[in-house]
Amino acid sequence: MELRHLRYFTAVGRCLSFSKAAEMLHVSQPPLSRQIQEFEEEVGAALFDRTGRRTRLTEAGEYLLAESERILESIDVVCRTAKAISLKARVLRIGCVNFFFNAHLARFLEELGKKRPALKTEILVMPSEAQGKALMTGSLELGFVRSWMREDRLDFEPLVEESFSLVYPKSYRLEGEPKECFAALASSPFIGLARSVAPGLADMIAAICAEYGLSPAPAYECTDALSILDLLASGLGWSILPEFGLGDARIKDLRYVHLRQKSVIGICHRKTGLTEEAEAFMAMVKEYFSRPSLNEKGREGSALPGQPIR
Repeated sequence: MELRHLRYFTAVGRCLSFSKAAEMLHVSQPPLSRQIQEFEEEVGAALFDRTGRRTRLTEAGEYLLAESERILESIDVVCRTAKAISLKARVLRIGCVNFFFNAHLARFLEELGKKRPALKTEILVMPSEAQGKALMTGSLELGFVRSWMREDRLDFEPLVEESFSLVYPKSYRLEGEPKECFAALASSPFIGLARSVAPGLADMIAAICAEYGLSPAPAYECTDALSILDLLASGLGWSILPEFGLGDARIKDLRYVHLRQKSVIGICHRKTGLTEEAEAFMAMVKEYFSRPSLNEKGREGSALPGQPIR
């Protein structure tokens, strides 16, 4: 016995008309009649009296209709409960570029947890390019990416600007404007971000160097900002980093020069098929990052050459 047999039988039993039941079920009448006949054969009893002009339920049919309605109602309750459990336990998968996570997303998630405790998230730290692929395959629903990540099937909504800084050990004793600082570093080792990990960001850093007349081959390549800062703290060279990556409190005795070059970080998603949870998350993201106080805070203390990282 299949569930559709119960649904078909219940529809005919309620309507007492095969034609009306077929219309309600959006099926043609002959297949419906065959399904009812198969159901009667499986039950082993006639469920409808077809001797007159009108369709009537037999005594067995009346009993089975009442039980079928009870069974179908129970199944609907079970399905609704299962759906509610699924939605409650659902986890929203979100991607985020490394530097942005440490600088901003952790604080936002803390606020999100207070306002929407039922909205559970899983954050995967990964470069923009990898997020783009994951968004298109559906393994991510939303991603915090840099603006050069473009794809026709995805929408990008800008959130905040991110500046870049020239970062170096205090032993280098650089002075003057950025152009003079870069000239002084021409023969010093460069610590770069691995292009294989974040090609867009590595290209942006290379373009910044080129604007100041340098094309350094990295003496060291790292996959994350913390590793670069550790090498800088050891006096092994200089680097260029997004300013969102300069906030690690363990790193001391480093200096930085604010650069005019900037990138934009925004939230990215597929153009169609956003879930209700993703829509709610997006709304909170836009509200949070539109606050003037947040934007002002992101610009504090970034304009002085040779300023220490604290």
